[in-house]
Amino acid sequence: MITVALSKGRLLKDFQRFLKEGNLPQYEAALVDPGRNLYTEVGDVRFIFAKGADVPVYVENGIADLGIVGEDTIREQSFDVMKLAKLPFGKCRLSICGLPNLAKGDIRSAATSFVNLAEEHFLKERMDVEVVHLHGSVELAPLLGLTDAIVDIVQTGTTLKANGLVEYEEILPIQARLIANKQSFYTKEAAMYDFIQELGVL
Repeated sequence: MITVALSKGRLLKDFQRFLKEGNLPQYEAALVDPGRNLYTEVGDVRFIFAKGADVPVYVENGIADLGIVGEDTIREQSFDVMKLAKLPFGKCRLSICGLPNLAKGDIRSAATSFVNLAEEHFLKERMDVEVVHLHGSVELAPLLGLTDAIVDIVQTGTTLKANGLVEYEEILPIQARLIANKQSFYTKEAAMYDFIQELGVL
């Protein structure tokens, strides 16, 4: 049996659509409504449901053999995992956003939960920007005057628009990534390969 760690929320829904479009009903049916279940099993595959940031932790430590996670998560922190493939779903972007009519050069502070990626970008652009770490609802920061801007995930832009914010610049295109535990990749090679072949991503 192999264990696959999945991110709960939007990425799980995207994976469900991917399974439906790929005509993989055996997996799709098991993932349609996990509810409060922490895991489910389909044949020789166990799916565990975790917060996105925890998926690579489970994979790195060998609790999960494979994981599906947003590229932002594995770029924000360094994990000792194998990055097997980019997946054709979970597409969004990490962007600098804020109130209208603020020039890029006027940004002196930015709130984000992606501190490392934000600091890396501002350093590369030679911008002197204070990065403020928030854990959620970063859109509040410029509205309440905490920071000039935010660095956040943008998918459709609906949340930005609803809060009177605009997207200034894309920092990083994001999509789902398939990752693997390094040891499992060799000790469970056949079973993992069969599952990956079913998905049709390699």
